[in-house]
Amino acid sequence: MEGVREPAEVRIPRAALDAMAAALSVRTVAMRTWPDGIEWMYPMGTWDEPHREVALMPGGEEVWLRMSTDRSSVAVWTIQQWWDFAGHLPGAAPPA
Repeated sequence: MEGVREPAEVRIPRAALDAMAAALSVRTVAMRTWPDGIEWMYPMGTWDEPHREVALMPGGEEVWLRMSTDRSSVAVWTIQQWWDFAGHLPGAAPPA
């Protein structure tokens, strides 16, 4: 059925999660646009090593997360889950 996603298990190592949180807290993320037009953010300087990637979906209601080591598996967070995560980072601004 079109538009229905199957749940995926995405294993994100703690080090990758910590690296992404640190990059977001000091605003040092890089971006790459995939051929499908989705722009993925990742911690700057980590492209050549396993890293976590995050994309804000059009409409701003979902955030997709994946590991660079398995880009076929994507975890989907609601925007509220994302703000809950990002809101706990040092220097985080409250959601608008």
